[in-house]
Amino acid sequence: MTSDPFFLQPGLDQEIRPGKDGSDGSFTCACCGLPSPGAGLPWTGPSSEAGFRVCPVCNLLQDTSRAAIDAEAMLVWWPEMSQARLMFLARTAHQTLRLMARQQGQSDRQFWETILKAIPDPLLGTQFSPSFRTPMTLLRLLESRRAEAEHRLQSGSIRQVTTAMRLCGSADEAVQRNLTLLRAGLRILPTGRLLDAGADVYPAFLDKALALTPS
Repeated sequence: MTSDPFFLQPGLDQEIRPGKDGSDGSFTCACCGLPSPGAGLPWTGPSSEAGFRVCPVCNLLQDTSRAAIDAEAMLVWWPEMSQARLMFLARTAHQTLRLMARQQGQSDRQFWETILKAIPDPLLGTQFSPSFRTPMTLLRLLESRRAEAEHRLQSGSIRQVTTAMRLCGSADEAVQRNLTLLRAGLRILPTGRLLDAGADVYPAFLDKALALTPS
């Protein structure tokens, strides 16, 4: 079994760009395809021989047993959508929300947490200006398949599902058929948090990513 029990694969090519200020520069994430700060993280799952590098958000796909994963991402059932496309849509929506918050002078951690809480709760979202409505609606749509994933797996925990998939008997044909079915429809959706030593570093990552895109 690889480090990636879901067999999720990056979908795009990469491009490394040097930083103008002598920093590590930026690159195009091999999964979501979005400009990302730094040099990226190596992809160690399938297709690793291609030398793919992914952003910290897409790196969650191959680190599904990390302690904070259930706060950082959720399982959804989206067989009609590729994992790479889902990551692109989620990160684009998060960047849009972050940009709007900054434009309103609301760049503190508490405001970002309020935004995230309002995504599953439309009533909470009424406190925001109409410009927030489109990205929030997109994220609510993506999250709408969470219940289907929990129903099929009887669990909403990515860590639990990862452990169960790794413990499955690989020699059993019926087990392999079921795993193939799950891998064909299960997707991982970022929640808008990226924890490092208990602190959410996702807003700071989004700020750096937004600085790479001409306004």
